[in-house]
Amino acid sequence: MSLRLAALILAAGTAWSGPKEFSLPSEDAKAYKRMPSGHYAVKVIGMLTTTCGRGIEIETMRLPEVESAKVDFDKETMFLTVRINHTLRLPTLRKALHLASDRVNLGVDYFVGRITFIP
Repeated sequence: MSLRLAALILAAGTAWSGPKEFSLPSEDAKAYKRMPSGHYAVKVIGMLTTTCGRGIEIETMRLPEVESAKVDFDKETMFLTVRINHTLRLPTLRKALHLASDRVNLGVDYFVGRITFIP
């Protein structure tokens, strides 16, 4: 854990031992190994600030498969649209989340939780 993250946690007055239950993808995320074109709500675990959400939006929008991405920090959810005739793979999304954590530089990792298709 980075010193910056530790300072944020101490300032918040909470004891955080890491995302133990989220170290592996949830069953819902496993069900969506591939996301064909359409709209999705993706639960993102590990965001500390709205800056985290902005970093996630930026890195997700860099993916050629993604048409739009918007993070709702309060709901811990990213709403994304996969381009027509494209498919977003779960490992690609995870890589974007990892790059976003590097961009924000708070020493925290983001994990994919529940993925819901929005008709």
